[in-house]
Amino acid sequence: MAKLRHFGSYAKKLFKNKYFLLIASVLVVVGGVLIYLAFTAPKELPVQKIIHLTTTTTKDNRVQSKLEGIKVDPSVNDRKILAVVVENHPDARPQSGLDKASIVYETIAEGGITRFLALYQENESSEIGPVRSVRTYFLDWATEYDALLAHVGGNVDALDLIGPYNIQDINQFFNATYFWRDNSRYAPHNVYTTTAKLRDAGLAHHYPSTSNFKGLDFKSDAPLAERPDSATLTVHFSGMEYDPVYTYDRNSNTWLRSLAGAPFKDKVTGSQLAPKNVVVEFTTFSYGLTRYNEATTHIGTIGSGRALFYIDGKQIEGTWEKADRASQTVFKDANGAEFKFNPGQTWIDVIPNGNTVDFTGS
Repeated sequence: MAKLRHFGSYAKKLFKNKYFLLIASVLVVVGGVLIYLAFTAPKELPVQKIIHLTTTTTKDNRVQSKLEGIKVDPSVNDRKILAVVVENHPDARPQSGLDKASIVYETIAEGGITRFLALYQENESSEIGPVRSVRTYFLDWATEYDALLAHVGGNVDALDLIGPYNIQDINQFFNATYFWRDNSRYAPHNVYTTTAKLRDAGLAHHYPSTSNFKGLDFKSDAPLAERPDSATLTVHFSGMEYDPVYTYDRNSNTWLRSLAGAPFKDKVTGSQLAPKNVVVEFTTFSYGLTRYNEATTHIGTIGSGRALFYIDGKQIEGTWEKADRASQTVFKDANGAEFKFNPGQTWIDVIPNGNTVDFTGS
């Protein structure tokens, strides 16, 4: 208690001291100001990190292919065109690999039997055939694409011209390594090859690995609203067994191919062939014998004539022109402008002048 009374006495003296009161007053004022500033000063906002989102786009370096008009790597357009003679005797059906061809020529060999020349560049095929013998008109069509030509022998007229024409030739008779025979079928309807084997054969023969040709011109498919509901095309070669029927499919904008009353299907995939474009080329046909007395067909591949184009479900009148054996066939519309095809497979049916085509469309 004595200490407490002593502190109280000291405090009374201290508060009576004018200097103490002055210092205390200053401290109170300064403290008040500091407290005021602390509560009224603008608060610093947290720093926001700005994240810049960037998207990377891969440049599409693909180009339009020359045969089908589809987008491909530029290296594909530099590949060698392969032209393969494929037969169409009933015992050869169903064929293999025609669905992978970019362009298929169809015409009469002998006795009304049709035969194909299938051109490959964009697509590879693990089985092509049955491969059959060559004819002179196939030489002309293969030449205009600067193609390597694969076949199994041929009539003497065609074989005589392979050397003089400088055909890049792969004849199975002398290149059996690049072909095989399917034991489930009987000769001569059982010889097959692949695009890979034929490219290897071309390298072995030191043929050029590229082809020099212009290709076709292309446009975009007609919009669905502008396509007809249905259409049917029959090309008359020589009779029902060889006259193809094409039925238009509006959704896919293709022509479903049938032959001899049945869908024309691939042996390997089982899919029905469905080209985007069908061309009917009318030209001269004559028949005779080779120097070996073989029956032969002479087809006018050089010159000009009438053509019909089946595209977007419609029939369009036009013409074809081929200036010489090495020149590419040019297809034109009725106004003389070069015809533009839809991207996809094209079938070219070459028939005699005077033969007919039946077309019905809505």
